[in-house]
Amino acid sequence: MYMIFASLAPVFLIILAGFLIERLSYLPASTGDILSFFSLNICIPCLLFHIMCGTTMEQFSQVNWWGGMIGVQVGCFFLFYWIERRLRHSESGPATISALSASFCNAGFVGISVIISLFPGNAEAMSAAGLTVITSNIIVIIGQMLMLGWSRQRRMPQGRHMHFAIPLRLRIWRFVRRFLLGNPILMATALGLACAFLEIPVWKPLDQACAMLGYVSPTCMLFTLGFSLRKNLAEAFRGHSINVKHQVMLMSWRLLGMPLLLLLVLVLLNCPPLWISVSVIMMATGSAIMVSALSQVYQAVPGQAALTVAVTNILSFFSLLAAIWLLTITGLMPASAASL
Repeated sequence: MYMIFASLAPVFLIILAGFLIERLSYLPASTGDILSFFSLNICIPCLLFHIMCGTTMEQFSQVNWWGGMIGVQVGCFFLFYWIERRLRHSESGPATISALSASFCNAGFVGISVIISLFPGNAEAMSAAGLTVITSNIIVIIGQMLMLGWSRQRRMPQGRHMHFAIPLRLRIWRFVRRFLLGNPILMATALGLACAFLEIPVWKPLDQACAMLGYVSPTCMLFTLGFSLRKNLAEAFRGHSINVKHQVMLMSWRLLGMPLLLLLVLVLLNCPPLWISVSVIMMATGSAIMVSALSQVYQAVPGQAALTVAVTNILSFFSLLAAIWLLTITGLMPASAASL
């Protein structure tokens, strides 16, 4: 257990460093937003492009793994969306934020960093981690579409309706432009996979530059998470009402329910042990920072989202410990991996 603890400690020490530097006001308050934009739009896409260029068709074409990953995440998203809408009678926007809080893991900011720490130099583990980030982007796209529709509905004058239909071709183009072409992570992944599958040689200096930028992202993202932690906690209690039971339900599912369900599904689907281990570990992270950002942009339960993101990312140290321990004792993850 100590070796597992030691393998995770550097990840959370970087988060702590970001938190302390923000508390000391050593850097401008805008640093967190700038680093977050830099990580999401430059560093992570470079890292995923570098990783995907080394992904084989055999690794990519694991139908069982894709079905399990997408099925669990999308299924849980819509389950919680239904619970919020039908049982708690929430509007579509707040229901979407709650569903994302429960199902959208922090794969990009924490998950990849943990996998790099646990599986240094393991190209297949990195491919699994990169593709896991892509599966989590699917529910982000669904969530963004629902939030956009809810926002437009709120801006419509009451009693008025659209008297014209947007052509299907235009709607498809808007979707592609906003959610696919406008998503650097998806585009970098697609470009890297295209180079790998079509055997297009990537200029070595370019690949090295992408790798250098990409491997900055784990440290940068973890520091950003710590730097923004107090801001999220402050937002949570800034005049917002917090339903404690509701928060406990969302957090418990995010940190315990989702990893255990995914583990069960992937084992039943007979997926490779390494891919199960990487996927479950990444699923044991807290709620993604983007959940809090979306809630603030659309003004949909920002306090609830900020609290969920802050607390689950703090507690994820323990959920990650538990996930790695469970994977080790079940033989799915080599005991030596956590000791590297």
